[in-house]
Amino acid sequence: MNSQLLEAPTPADPTMTRRDRRRTWLPAVLAVTALAAAACSSSSSSSNQPNPQTTQADVEAAYNTLFDLSNPSVPTKLAAIQDGQSLEQATTAALGSSLAKSATGASVQEVYLLTASECATAKVPSPCAKVKYSILGAGGAPLLGNTTGYAVYVDGHWLVAKATICGLFSLFYEAEGNASPVPGCSS
Repeated sequence: MNSQLLEAPTPADPTMTRRDRRRTWLPAVLAVTALAAAACSSSSSSSNQPNPQTTQADVEAAYNTLFDLSNPSVPTKLAAIQDGQSLEQATTAALGSSLAKSATGASVQEVYLLTASECATAKVPSPCAKVKYSILGAGGAPLLGNTTGYAVYVDGHWLVAKATICGLFSLFYEAEGNASPVPGCSS
């Protein structure tokens, strides 16, 4: 699997000599320079490719916006979801569920950038990321712990994948005793 776990950079090894540090930095500096030169000479937009340096924080922000139920604004939630407008009715219903009312936020544990073929296998558009997260309740206790979901990169923004939220909406509907299909989630 070619997934890439995004982590914070580690500090330089204090036992390395100055010359050793230069040797490890030189390829990175050359790569960044080459990328910058290519970006300047390219006429295509770079907004279709996510920045790996900010992906973790950007995905966390999308998940936290969606699961921050202290802000019940449906338009705010829809803006954090892939194809959110098609899920307005389901989002409104889910936010009124007893399960949603007990949720207090989300905790994102890991974000993995996936290859295009891995995104296709997950049935989400590329670029995408696999997300391990928990939905939290009172006192930070997990209501739904260590769950796997996806985020997709659309128009320069990371969004919660529609497939992920439709799966959660199904849980909300079941918890409320509603057996009908989730509006906006059918294929």
